[in-house]
Amino acid sequence: MKFLKNSYIRAILWPGLLGISLSACSALGSFGGETFTLEGELPANFSLKAQAQYSVANECNGRWQAKTFQSNFDSAPHQYRFKIPVSYRDGLCEMKLGKVGLFIYGRYGDKDWQQTYDNGGLVIVDKLPEGAPAFGEDGVVAKTAVCSWWFQLSKAKSRRDQISKLLNCRGAGAYLVRDELSGRKVMLFFLVNAEEEPSHDNTWVKFQAGWKPCLPKPGWSSCQTPPVFKKFKMDGRECTVYPNCTE
Repeated sequence: MKFLKNSYIRAILWPGLLGISLSACSALGSFGGETFTLEGELPANFSLKAQAQYSVANECNGRWQAKTFQSNFDSAPHQYRFKIPVSYRDGLCEMKLGKVGLFIYGRYGDKDWQQTYDNGGLVIVDKLPEGAPAFGEDGVVAKTAVCSWWFQLSKAKSRRDQISKLLNCRGAGAYLVRDELSGRKVMLFFLVNAEEEPSHDNTWVKFQAGWKPCLPKPGWSSCQTPPVFKKFKMDGRECTVYPNCTE
């Protein structure tokens, strides 16, 4: 038996407006001249939040701070572009970038619970790990992340046996050398895998018409042998196979 591919089911909280600071100090601080650009393309019904986290670089008594950048959902593929400070001053404190957390949001329906996210990140290092892509002569490093939807039957009381999904994005990040970052560009593109998969192995069986959910063994999550199939709900309909509902 294989455990759930994602160790938790993510619940989305609607993010704030573009550029809202999540500063741990009361002052927002002033941006310095050192910045880099994060840009790329998102698939339809995706959005991206980048949370840049900063630590104090001098002897002042400031604490870590964070600045958040947010793109919006769109029903068509769309571009995003964030200009992120590498360093800045907040009063007497010199703040330097430590990392950029990425939150990739996807929606697969119009209900609040039909939105979820996966994580990525830009890791700031002094030296690139072996095999990590470096900035080219044009000052750009480009990567592509591939996101997949993992479907399952919800166990929530209010929507039991309805299709819910988890999002898994591979390659959503990069290593960046601190001293090489100012004035550079990171291009991160996102693609969606057209093939969806169950969130657990051996809980659905694939047929030519699609996937059928099966009843579990007593005390287990995996299918009985031979499998016994059950119906489920999708878009207000009673279905036998996913994603087509009926065979």
